[in-house]
Amino acid sequence: MSDQSAVGVKERIMNVATRLFYQQGYRATGINQIIEEAQIAKSSLYQHFASKDLLLDEYLLLEKAHWMEEFTTFTAGLSNGREKVLALFDFRRQRLERHEFKGCTFSRVVYELPNLGQSSADIIRAHKNMVKSVLTEQLQYLKDPYPETELEEMTDLLFNLAEGAVLHATLFSNSKPLEDAKRAADKLLKTI
Repeated sequence: MSDQSAVGVKERIMNVATRLFYQQGYRATGINQIIEEAQIAKSSLYQHFASKDLLLDEYLLLEKAHWMEEFTTFTAGLSNGREKVLALFDFRRQRLERHEFKGCTFSRVVYELPNLGQSSADIIRAHKNMVKSVLTEQLQYLKDPYPETELEEMTDLLFNLAEGAVLHATLFSNSKPLEDAKRAADKLLKTI
């Protein structure tokens, strides 16, 4: 098998797995369904992914990279600091609306798999910590120097506000919780 066709097979596997894991959930998605929809042989799947757990890890890594690329594009042209912090709420709202309020990719996996494997949990934590580091970086544009404990507290407040709003927006299938959270974040930022 040539490298080019191997890449094509892996891409097909990931395209199908990404769609199915998000639409119907990890547990509800069987290996045979992925094989059938990707139009590959079972041996081809196992050549790239020795287990379904490894496929989940790859899915999470790809989604983490895709999330950051989308956020970077979404905030391009905005001023550092307040504008980019508030843009996080607009970005999360836009993603939820585009995905018909199915929720955060990463949180969905955590909810579905309470005994999540260590490598998948580490990828999800790394993603959430990446979001927090984006907030921390942007907050530092608002106050220099920003005392470490205050910076950490404000980062956590904004992060938890966004995460809770995403959960409620998902639950109620509307954008209002994120719009409310953005207004609350704006008020918090005015205290800096």
